Amino acid sequence: MSYITRTGQVLLNPSERAFKYAKEIKEKKAYTNDLHAKKDEKGKQIKLNKEQLAFRAGYLEHAKDSNHAFKYRNPNYKRKTKNLKIK
Repeated sequence: MSYITRTGQVLLNPSERAFKYAKEIKEKKAYTNDLHAKKDEKGKQIKLNKEQLAFRAGYLEHAKDSNHAFKYRNPNYKRKTKNLKIK
């Protein structure tokens, strides 16, 4: 679940951030934490450059590696909650 600070800023948990980054990589466009399109001064949606796409891909790869390591160390682990569905 997202967390909203006193100033109104939305903070994402790791699974929500991974979902956002995957969407940004797929569409090569920037989104806010609320998954609204980020726009520049002229009202056009902001496109991501190669470095920004590489950062997001690295974040997702790190999450995947951490997941594989956890599953290797804990082969009998059963998830106790349902998977999150994000809009």
